[in-house]
Amino acid sequence: MKGLAQVLWDSACGEPIAARIAIAGDFLPAGALARPTGGWREAARALAPHFSDVDFAIVNLECALDAEGLAPRPLAGLGIIVSAPSAALDYLTEVRARAIGLANNHSYDFGSVGVKHTLRALSARNLVPLGAGSTLCNAPGTFVWHGPANIRVGFWAAATASRDLATRTREGVEPATLLRASQAHEALEAAGANFSIALLHSGCIRTNRPDPTDASLIDEIAKCGFAIVAASHSHRISGAQSFALRPGSPSLCFYGLGSIVSGYIASPLEREGLIVVAGFHADGRLARVEIRPVLIGESGFGAVPSREAGQEILDRFDRFSSEIADGSARRLFYQDLWPRLTRLYLRDVSAAFRASGLRGLMRKVGRLRMRHVRRVVHGLMG
Repeated sequence: MKGLAQVLWDSACGEPIAARIAIAGDFLPAGALARPTGGWREAARALAPHFSDVDFAIVNLECALDAEGLAPRPLAGLGIIVSAPSAALDYLTEVRARAIGLANNHSYDFGSVGVKHTLRALSARNLVPLGAGSTLCNAPGTFVWHGPANIRVGFWAAATASRDLATRTREGVEPATLLRASQAHEALEAAGANFSIALLHSGCIRTNRPDPTDASLIDEIAKCGFAIVAASHSHRISGAQSFALRPGSPSLCFYGLGSIVSGYIASPLEREGLIVVAGFHADGRLARVEIRPVLIGESGFGAVPSREAGQEILDRFDRFSSEIADGSARRLFYQDLWPRLTRLYLRDVSAAFRASGLRGLMRKVGRLRMRHVRRVVHGLMG
């Protein structure tokens, strides 16, 4: 039986729920992760109850697979290179994940060859990859899950938090832009989807509040027609808000789902995660949306928390949602972030200089994106 859950919206029509889909955040099976001595499926058992009534799930895979023997790209500072064996996918199949988001900042840690290895590993298990390995000359990669009766749920994965965004001449990560979002939604509707979900890799590390620019983009993507837009990247949970954009049901934006598995924990707050579960009536109408809390243990694997710990996570989600609703999240984001972000960049630049001298320093400066500069400037200006 699944653990504690919080219902965010209910149709209250009395008709039964015919199917459920789940949206989870980051799956990062690398770093200081405990070795799953009983196998990856056994490691998933602590979280599996949250998925016991779920028919289909999507999750962000934040690492390359089967990268042994491949040359990693050079680091420009204090970043990390991550990879995992394809056996880690057994964990995802145990929690019923069938669509796998690859739109993130680690998919290309081993270049395009690493992405090909990852795609091959996913294909071998009949998992659907979304969000990497194409150029902008191609249409956005999308997928429609055909559930029971008239349930048709569409998925699209994209990112803002990646230095590997695709261009017209270079394959890469699907960029989270309004143009690509509109194209993706049109493709999903043409393929018969009556409900569309966007999984984004967006946000900023070391804070639970959403970057105001990212939050605005998430809201605008919802207005492109996506009924649920959910983000992860900060490895922390954030809040959510809903919009009356669809007749009969809301459009919901989740600004931080955290992680379900992570070998890189920098704060106790990074042990918290959220799973969004949407239920549907047989005719394809949305029946219910709820969130289920996740607590990552010392092993690095997520679990269904105790009722007390789960309620603490849900209460935190409510507080962040209130801050987003009243507008205070913007001020708190910069207040919370800029001193740490400035120190992080200074450490990053210093490490790049020690590793490669002026060449490493210039390479790091060249990769400093304007969105990062903006965050520091906004923080300094209050």
